[in-house]
Amino acid sequence: MTFLLTDYYKLQMNTKDTMIEESFDLQLKKFVSHFTGDSCNFLSEVEDEKYPKVSIVMPLYNQVDYVERSILSVLNQNYPNLEFILIDGGSTDGGVEIIKKYEKYLAYWTSEPDNGQSDALNKGFKRATGTIVGWLNGDDLYLPDAIKCAVNELVNRNDKSIVFGDYLTIDKEDNIMTKEFAFDFSLGQFIYEGFHLNAQAMFWRREAHLRFGQFESDLHRTMDYDMILRLGICEGEKSFLRLPITLGCFRRHEAQKTQGYDSVVDAEHRAIALKNNCDLKYSRWGRWIRLFYRIRRLRWYFKRAGISYVAAKLFRKVQK
Repeated sequence: MTFLLTDYYKLQMNTKDTMIEESFDLQLKKFVSHFTGDSCNFLSEVEDEKYPKVSIVMPLYNQVDYVERSILSVLNQNYPNLEFILIDGGSTDGGVEIIKKYEKYLAYWTSEPDNGQSDALNKGFKRATGTIVGWLNGDDLYLPDAIKCAVNELVNRNDKSIVFGDYLTIDKEDNIMTKEFAFDFSLGQFIYEGFHLNAQAMFWRREAHLRFGQFESDLHRTMDYDMILRLGICEGEKSFLRLPITLGCFRRHEAQKTQGYDSVVDAEHRAIALKNNCDLKYSRWGRWIRLFYRIRRLRWYFKRAGISYVAAKLFRKVQK
């Protein structure tokens, strides 16, 4: 199944009509097939009002099958003021050789044993100096001009701290599996009913990240949920801005950590809820609140994607 670009995204991409007519799958595969960013200043120290420095942190470990495409999805943004930081956990699968191939475009990279993804993220964000930051996993992708679109909104909206958009799920060959529609951020929705945005299609101000603090080292599967929850608590719902465009891709493959809601994920979610005084969601009353937000999600899907999308999503859930 393919998804054509929205009119807004076509404008942002500034591509020729012949390219627009190609399937999104083919455009995506071309985008991450080779390096096109030679003209960019990846290590700029100059702050520009139009192009503020953007820091992208990429944690990775033994993702040799995907990491080059992930790196290219960042470098091929052709953003003129990029600080790209890679934190590898001591990969032994050949991924380090791929990193070395692009090291002259990196602000910093290291490959050493760590205490997991949260630790790697803390190392990376500690070195980030950009006005705007983002986090992309070593197997996921940004779509063309994702950074420019996000920066444009944050530059022109001083009242917003976090921007996010829709995202695609892709398989190991970059084939599009589904499009996932984000909807306006609601802290209650996020607490009681779960994700309605994805960290791989999200950018935020560095000041907001400093207020968020650090990733919890004992979280190995749910650090993204914890981060978005704490940003919601610290910054407030109105600091989030949803963009009506697709910004990133979340990859599904057999070796990924995120394979569903199991006992480990449940234990981490309960610890997060307790720490942030959100544990009411596990009570009987909380289950009724969750039902309300599930109905709200359904309404948003109807509003954003239509009945065919909702029917397909329900069918896939039944098939599981």
